[in-house]
Amino acid sequence: MNTIESIYEIETDLNDLQPYLHSKSAWVAKKTQGKYEQLVNRFFKGHGRMVNPEQRSACLHDDEYFFNLLESTRKCYYFDSECSP
Repeated sequence: MNTIESIYEIETDLNDLQPYLHSKSAWVAKKTQGKYEQLVNRFFKGHGRMVNPEQRSACLHDDEYFFNLLESTRKCYYFDSECSP
């Protein structure tokens, strides 16, 4: 799987999780948060050279921020441009 495909896969998984991240059920929200953190870790493990490591903390606390970071990183790869962290 190439880097762009990996980001698309993470974006798809994030879209599937988003409705459950803010669930009224504490159990559902907690279980989903664990899966969400795995997505963030997977992204930073595979694409850490394209983003600033300090952004990880912001991603863990804000799913919209993470989604935007995924999109901008994907565009950097797609257009083969240099993106600075």
